[in-house]
Amino acid sequence: MQSALAAGVQVINNDLNRQQLGKGTTGTDFDLSTTGPWGRDLHFKTNNVAVFAENSFWLTPAFVVTPGIRFEIGQSDMTGTISYYDPATLPSIIKHQFPLLGINAEYSTNNGNSIYGGWSQAYRSVLFKDIIPASTYESTDKDMKDAYGYNLEVGYRGTVSALRWDISAFSLLYNNRPGSIAGETAGDGTFNILRTNIGNSITNGIEFFAEYALFSQERSGITMFTSTALFDSEYRDAQVRSGDKNIDVSGNKIESVPDVITRNGVTFRYRDVSLSYLYSYTAKSYADPLNTEKPSATGAVGVVPSYGILDLNASIRIYSNLLVRLNFNNITDKQYFTKRPQFYPGPGVWSSDGRSVNCSIALKL
Repeated sequence: MQSALAAGVQVINNDLNRQQLGKGTTGTDFDLSTTGPWGRDLHFKTNNVAVFAENSFWLTPAFVVTPGIRFEIGQSDMTGTISYYDPATLPSIIKHQFPLLGINAEYSTNNGNSIYGGWSQAYRSVLFKDIIPASTYESTDKDMKDAYGYNLEVGYRGTVSALRWDISAFSLLYNNRPGSIAGETAGDGTFNILRTNIGNSITNGIEFFAEYALFSQERSGITMFTSTALFDSEYRDAQVRSGDKNIDVSGNKIESVPDVITRNGVTFRYRDVSLSYLYSYTAKSYADPLNTEKPSATGAVGVVPSYGILDLNASIRIYSNLLVRLNFNNITDKQYFTKRPQFYPGPGVWSSDGRSVNCSIALKL
């Protein structure tokens, strides 16, 4: 039986010194010096070893199966101080040890088309960012678990006459998602935010690409194409914080995951000229797990409306060694935005680019 083996090992030894929350001077001259100790002065020392191997087996000339495994073991040690937190309550060591399994296969039919599929595990260990409180009003769940999941995919691709396609279905599972919920109120009435695992999520979908040549000759042609993805995402057994309460969001859509993303266009070729029209559409999505419809005062949460963009791309070969490209983006000057960020440089809406034109010239010497 014909086979091919690939294997490797990765070793990491890292020391990161992070100094934050220092107090600067009050003089009028530019000065990067600080006064007093750092609010956070931490060392993160990480040692990690990972080994992997995968082997492709040709069970028949048309059928290949490739199983694989990756095993990782490591530890991160933290030393230093955080001015607003009791050192005794902070974790000083994070250990992780896990295997990742996967397998994929492909079967080629007699006419050159192929059926393919695969399954692979995924893992995200708890990070210091997850467990180090950002302020005195936060605490960390000592039983916080690592996130894990898998990706499953099956598809069919091929060519028949003037039609070329690739269609696949997938399922992406994400368990133990890290996040924040409302914790227990302290005896003095101080509200507390607890960083912990908020629940699970799953995204199922279909992706397909198709290209059809309406007309094709050596120096001219018309081609239509589409690249489209359909998503069905939801939280499972999950809760998130809303003010000082925890809300069950099971069944809600995952933030920043629209139901449809599609790119469709047509390309015209004649002699040394090529012209492509592209229409891109993205359905609406939500900015938070609560699926808030009405935007907040800051604009950090709410619906991200659907939008469609029309682009035009052209290329002209003037000489055998000279090519000019013109790109007209967002021809209709559509006003839209793609997300509602909550952090740097501040909460709100980031408007996307309006109409733009650029030209490039390629010269081959």
